[in-house]
Amino acid sequence: MLTRPHVYKLIPLIFWILAIATVPIWCIFDTHYGWDAKVYLNTIHSLQAGHDPYADGIAAQTVFHAQLALHPHDPAPLTYIYSPLTLLLLRAIGSFPPAVYIWGYWLIYATGALVLIWVSMQVIDPQVRRYFAFLAPAAVFFPGLLQKETIMSGNIAYILYGLVFVSAFLGWRRGRWLWLYLAVLVASCFKIPMLSLLTIPVLSAQKQWLRASITAAIGVSLFVMQYWIWPSYFRNFLHALELEFSYNHAFGVGPAGLFGNTLFNAGHAYSTPSVIFYVIFALPLFGFLFYLSRLFFDGKISLEQWIPVMLTGVILLNPRILEYDVSPLSLFMALIFWRVIASFTSTARAILLCSLSFIAINAAIICINGKDIDCYYWKHIDGLLLIGLFTAGSWNLLWQARQASYNYAALAEEEYSAGEEDSIHISHA
Repeated sequence: MLTRPHVYKLIPLIFWILAIATVPIWCIFDTHYGWDAKVYLNTIHSLQAGHDPYADGIAAQTVFHAQLALHPHDPAPLTYIYSPLTLLLLRAIGSFPPAVYIWGYWLIYATGALVLIWVSMQVIDPQVRRYFAFLAPAAVFFPGLLQKETIMSGNIAYILYGLVFVSAFLGWRRGRWLWLYLAVLVASCFKIPMLSLLTIPVLSAQKQWLRASITAAIGVSLFVMQYWIWPSYFRNFLHALELEFSYNHAFGVGPAGLFGNTLFNAGHAYSTPSVIFYVIFALPLFGFLFYLSRLFFDGKISLEQWIPVMLTGVILLNPRILEYDVSPLSLFMALIFWRVIASFTSTARAILLCSLSFIAINAAIICINGKDIDCYYWKHIDGLLLIGLFTAGSWNLLWQARQASYNYAALAEEEYSAGEEDSIHISHA
């Protein structure tokens, strides 16, 4: 007969087996998988043929959209939109047999996704971790807590965030941040907005401003110098990046992205207004994160309490938040939601309310999927969910910090009263 501890271990194991088995079954019944990984493979082939991969992608997109009326339901071709510096890596990878780099990539990709889940689970309180063990196997299928097939894309973001998060974990546990700076620098070569992750050490440890600033300067310099080293590649890279907005409407789920998408759909210019909106949003957000970090440094909130809210806020600092950016936050967002609900009610009711809310919002997502062109509603719901949970989590942190201050004041008053009584006894003696 299985005891309760054995059930808590056995059922999550079964869930993991089912989750892993889901991936090959998905690939059999839906051949549209690995769409981003195929872009990387096509880029390697383009380089091997002596072509400009950006120009090849731009040409394919131009032809497709010129004939869009003939095939309105066909998926649009995707273009390689990472900086020319990364082409050096792809050239080197292309020198190996295809089987080596294809299977090697998927192995590293799976490792990155699992590392993200592992790091998330380490932050969860031990008494709550047993409940989240049931959620962990499904986390990759619900980026930002909303159902979407993002994990099937093969996007390199899972590898990059895996590197950054495991490096951050080393920083939190051992106080060594060098690996995080290197990880963010590597990530920025692919996605320059990931330099915003340099705020993690600044908000997690003392005396990290100089190192973070130097790393940011190096990252920006590496990006800018490519204009002089590979001018043709760089111009086509920027053009391909612009088509991501004008053709594919890939504005993302962040506040600036949703604002830009709204302007685009209304037929207005979106580039400059989106940048202004981002600055207006990001500066107060960072100021607020800095204020919360002072509470952490003062010992009013613990590291485990701080990490989920801090990482959610750091991702919000990214000017272009895609589903690949919110996917690493899935368990952190669930943890924030749990902590907020659990602060009002019992554990059993918190489990029920969280479960019902999760089911309801994903049922709504499934219902609108067939009518959701360009994932318009999905993006807005996920963006609002991201902002809402960050706001709720921040409120919860402020409440906990206030309670810690009250407890500290009460303890100090008790110690003072005890000292006064001792003084009276001594004087009488």
